[in-house]
Amino acid sequence: MNGILLIDKPENITSNYLVQKIKRHLKKLTGKEIKVGHTGTLDYFASGLMVITVGKATRLTEYFQGLDKEYTATGELGKITDTYDRQGKIIEKKECNIAKEDLKKIVLSFKKTYPQIPPPYSAKRIDGKRAYQLAKKGLHPRLKPKTVTIYDIRILDINLPFFTIKVHCSSGTYIRTLIKEIGDMTGCGAYVVKLRRTKVGKFSVEDATDLHDFLQMTQKDIKHKLISMKDALYFLPEIMLDYEFDERFMKGQRFKVRSESKGIVKVLNRKGELLGIGKIREDYILQPLKVLV
Repeated sequence: MNGILLIDKPENITSNYLVQKIKRHLKKLTGKEIKVGHTGTLDYFASGLMVITVGKATRLTEYFQGLDKEYTATGELGKITDTYDRQGKIIEKKECNIAKEDLKKIVLSFKKTYPQIPPPYSAKRIDGKRAYQLAKKGLHPRLKPKTVTIYDIRILDINLPFFTIKVHCSSGTYIRTLIKEIGDMTGCGAYVVKLRRTKVGKFSVEDATDLHDFLQMTQKDIKHKLISMKDALYFLPEIMLDYEFDERFMKGQRFKVRSESKGIVKVLNRKGELLGIGKIREDYILQPLKVLV
């Protein structure tokens, strides 16, 4: 069983807990251990799309991590928490009398590319330690900003002190930080009340299976839901190898190819079957990176 599953994560469970539940269910159905992973965590309190890798697809995680994301998020103005979300402790309260039109202008001003500082409670590593581990000890070393892009941001609802937005952003964008930044610009602070991931690349939560429903599915049902590795890697250009060259690729050999593409490609045989991932260098030498057969 190899491929990608789209699962709708419920609120108030960790991403790892979700993966372990899926793994146990697959073992129950098949009678054997099957590797299961994910391509990007969601916060404990958040819900929405998780792209789950199964079997050999767990070796492809890195290629999915750079995909754009889409979220809907609700913030509450006038309060700041230490985690920038509802799980944290309220560390400051402020009066907030901002007009709706002014709030709209502030929100829309974030449609841009800019350096964003990750929240103190995040999985970023600092000298080998996770930022959240240091934050729990009362240590708050300054995290390095990362350049992120907000491709689109829309206001879905304003019911002060609450506001709800939809965000299409680059990988690595922290919505908790975005909500706080919006709050900072209003002068009264804000934190995330609700967060839901709706898209990863072209994968949509509308096509995802609810975790509870997944745990009731048969092996046949799951295979029907499984997206092949070839189809899941829609964002990579492909190259098709002639007979004998496919064998050389599977043996890890490098060789020259005719291709208009350069960089990372998915490699197919003449039957259109995925052999793995390769890199076409500037001199048109194909270098095997991942052999999947």
